[in-house]
Amino acid sequence: MPYWIARSRAKGHAWSSVPEALGRVPASKHITTHPPIWFHAVSVGEIQSSVPLLRALRHKLPHSPIYVSVGTATGRRLAETKLQGIAEAVFRAPIDLPVCVARVFRKLGPRLLIVAETELWPNYFFEARRFGIPAIIVNGRISDRSAPRYRRLRLLFGPVLSTVSKILVQSDTDRERFLATGAKAELTRVGGNLKYDFDVPPGTGTGLPPDLADFLERCSPEFLFLAGSTREGEESLILPSFLGIAERMGNSLFVVAPRHPHRFDEAGQVLASSGLSVARRSRLEFGKPPKLPAILLLDSLGELAEVYSRADLVFVGGSLNGWGGHNVLEPIAFGKPVIVGPFMQNFRQITADLRDEEGLIQVRGPDELVTTATELALSLEERRAQGNRGRAIARSKQGASERAATEAARLYRNASPTHPPHMLSTAMLGIPAALWRIVSIGRRWMYARGFLRSRKLSLPVVSVGNLTTGGTGKTPTVAWLAEQLWRRGKVSAVLTRGYKRHDKQLRLCNVRDAADPRIVGDEPAMMAARFAGSAPKTRLVVGADRCAAGRLAERTGGTDFLVLDDGFQHLRLKRSLDIVLLDATRPFGNGHTVPLGRLREWPSALKFADAVLITRCVRGFDYATLRDTIRSWNPQVPVFQSRMVPTDIVDLSDDSSCGLNALAGKRVAAFCGIGKPTSFFASVRGLGCEVAMERAYRDHHRYTERDLGHLRSAALNMHAEAFLTTAKDRMNLADVALLGLPAYSLQIELEVEDAEGLMHCILQA
Repeated sequence: MPYWIARSRAKGHAWSSVPEALGRVPASKHITTHPPIWFHAVSVGEIQSSVPLLRALRHKLPHSPIYVSVGTATGRRLAETKLQGIAEAVFRAPIDLPVCVARVFRKLGPRLLIVAETELWPNYFFEARRFGIPAIIVNGRISDRSAPRYRRLRLLFGPVLSTVSKILVQSDTDRERFLATGAKAELTRVGGNLKYDFDVPPGTGTGLPPDLADFLERCSPEFLFLAGSTREGEESLILPSFLGIAERMGNSLFVVAPRHPHRFDEAGQVLASSGLSVARRSRLEFGKPPKLPAILLLDSLGELAEVYSRADLVFVGGSLNGWGGHNVLEPIAFGKPVIVGPFMQNFRQITADLRDEEGLIQVRGPDELVTTATELALSLEERRAQGNRGRAIARSKQGASERAATEAARLYRNASPTHPPHMLSTAMLGIPAALWRIVSIGRRWMYARGFLRSRKLSLPVVSVGNLTTGGTGKTPTVAWLAEQLWRRGKVSAVLTRGYKRHDKQLRLCNVRDAADPRIVGDEPAMMAARFAGSAPKTRLVVGADRCAAGRLAERTGGTDFLVLDDGFQHLRLKRSLDIVLLDATRPFGNGHTVPLGRLREWPSALKFADAVLITRCVRGFDYATLRDTIRSWNPQVPVFQSRMVPTDIVDLSDDSSCGLNALAGKRVAAFCGIGKPTSFFASVRGLGCEVAMERAYRDHHRYTERDLGHLRSAALNMHAEAFLTTAKDRMNLADVALLGLPAYSLQIELEVEDAEGLMHCILQA
């Protein structure tokens, strides 16, 4: 660990990035109903080429935040500049250890992992699979030098690549190399090179710092030759070209931009030996310009693109000394003639594409560079023709970003993530969870075989239940169902347990009467208040024994349907139709039964469902992966989608309607005690108000005077102007006046995409 920290510091990483590398990411406090995307790249080149992709992805998924991890300090600085307004945050990539990578997945809760090029860190992919998150490799490539090594390590990388949902590579050669490394042929296809989608940003060429702009203006060179991204030893190889041009064109300026900052002094010493005047970008002063011909050492970061736009001829470094070259598309996008050396294996396909169609010149060595550069320097017409050809060819090969963004958006929409438990939790609770699973399966088996008896009532019974504990939207669904039946001329009685009520007696409530939440429970009281205006003849029968509750509803008469609230596991009462709810954001919890997870029953119980309703869906998502999982257990079951939609804001002082815009622009303190508080807080943010404070309590929490006092103090300290809570929490407030600020509740309703189809299933059953 000390060695790793010292090495990190030597590579330019800040002390503050060390916790990030161990898995502590700067996740935003803003909660949304759209989980984020994690994009991982390594350094400057990957970040530059990914900007069009991330911009296209932002367009396709505008509400999904993007978090970008990078492996180098220079890459991070560039990402923080280039990705402003695109990425939510940039952080240092975690070390490839399971505990560090898992921390990032738990903190971010992403729905998709995107990895650039060949960042094949095994635990990134293994943990993504464990969390149920699809992973996609974009702009994939394997270099000439790396290909033999990857083939030899196929036994290691084969299992890694088998976890990837899609691999989009740059060329046919790269596809063959990925397949040789162990990638699946059906998941690996050529998507094109993201680097071709580079476009000249608006305003480039006019954004030079004043001192550099003044220097170029005072020099006013007839010819500007730029050698960009030079590597070790290349300056001495390029100097003869500078001197050859200087002999023919005295009014010339040569600019050298070393690839890495640690080489600035080394390059300066080599250039000084040329005999030409050498100016350093970091030491420019306003005043008399150097006598031309001269050399400018661009010992700065982030200014190369601006100088590319001013150049008359460009040489791209790393190509004379075996390094494999650097990206030529940036100067080509500016319409500049570009020369490279013989070693361009890192950009093999791009070089071949451009060279074969005469959009780029590749020389065999330093001697040929002298001849070629001098000829181009003396021919303005040839330089223009060369630059125009290169730019036209590059533009004809664009589109990889759009293809990659389309595939990534598809995987994001279809994802079905989970949240696996910690190792310690598994060790402590794994056996009790296994016993729970055995008992729940055995209990259904005993009812199915008649060892335990189910009781049948004379009225049709529609059950609304789920597989997990709380938070799937059962109460809004039950209310919606009763209202839908009322609109079709059917009167229903809702059979509900009345969780956490003080009175344990069986109660029959008429919705016209005020229901006391202490006697019937918060959810039945909330439904009673709602039904008074929407389904006035609906009854509520509250009691733990649902069979007794159903018989009481039958005896009173005037009822057509019994709606069983939270009844999927209540097997003592036979039902005509079982509707099972699954939360789209986490349909099976963490994949484990209680107490290790939130599953009441194993997903195999879905084979007993007559209809499945996916709740909290995002409009436009088809949830294909979740649908496939459901149908793997129950091939014929109809599957419907729904979401919770805010409909009104109610003033708690007089229960008057205020409209959804009532709190727009105000500082609001939000609090709730429901099964899925994040969903409520996300809805609050969508109202256009400023959230000053959030407080989440346990589901069905009954607020005491002390609780309200704490809320009041915290809200005042945060300068809040009003409180906002849920309609369910309204039933558990002791005295609204104790909050000390105006208080409101957010009313929500269920929106079912194919409501008629679901009601047809119910009425037909």
